[in-house]
Amino acid sequence: MSEQQPQGQKEKVMGKINEIKKNVETFIADVNVNELKESLNTMVKDAQKDFNKLVDKDLGNLKSKFQKEKSVLEKKAKKFYDNHKKEISALQNKFDKLVKKAEKKPAAKAAAPAAKATKKKVNKKVAAVKKATKKVSKK
Repeated sequence: MSEQQPQGQKEKVMGKINEIKKNVETFIADVNVNELKESLNTMVKDAQKDFNKLVDKDLGNLKSKFQKEKSVLEKKAKKFYDNHKKEISALQNKFDKLVKKAEKKPAAKAAAPAAKATKKKVNKKVAAVKKATKKVSKK
């Protein structure tokens, strides 16, 4: 009897496997996998085309808006420059004059310390002469 039970279980398992195999075969026969793949591919391609059209359209709109804004800003900048051209040139002239004055002042300041240095030398010489006269007068 022990041999019959495993044999019976084996047959049951094989029966179930055959049943599953038949179910899979009927499912595959009902649904054509290749058709499913093709329909998915076409849906993806269509979606990609639609997306590209939208992106291209948006890019075109953005480019045109950018060009319009650029031209408006250029016009405003030119108008501002034209209106303030006199003020700008006057400020430039003042700046140039200040730079020239600043260049002249360092030369004058350089001469002043040299004069002070000569005075110190004279003072040192005078002090040395006074010491020498004191020594001479003490003798």
